[in-house]
Amino acid sequence: MYDDDVRIRPAKPEEAEDLADLAWQSKSYWDYPPETMELFRSLLTIKEDFIENNTAFLIENEETEEIYGFYVLEKKDSGWWLEHIWLLPERIGTGMGGRLFLHACEMAETMGARELNIISDPNTEEFYLHMGAERTGECETPEMPGQKVPVLRIKL
Repeated sequence: MYDDDVRIRPAKPEEAEDLADLAWQSKSYWDYPPETMELFRSLLTIKEDFIENNTAFLIENEETEEIYGFYVLEKKDSGWWLEHIWLLPERIGTGMGGRLFLHACEMAETMGARELNIISDPNTEEFYLHMGAERTGECETPEMPGQKVPVLRIKL
């Protein structure tokens, strides 16, 4: 499944640019046309203060410290949200995404969340459903005007 020589640790604000690059690579995995990818630029821009002000963890190789993926949890008025979860394209399908997602759920629960909300890319909805989330609706996002994307929730 996944490498045994990986660890999940808190992300550091100074890693924000590397995480943004990783998010861009991960989103590109789904073969969106360049003009659509440009619409995702603001979504995929990770700033140092965003890492500082939210719960962010990454999964990396223990020896080489190569970052394979990350997630960010954000508390909003409407509850806890999985704001980001990204993996390097070559790590998709290896079990690391599931490991990272379960870690995110555990962290949210330790911070008092009873459920975790997710606005999903249409390509990743099946992953979340497989992990136990349920679809609660759909919404439009600024990145994909005119197209509805899945909204999901997992009870913790």
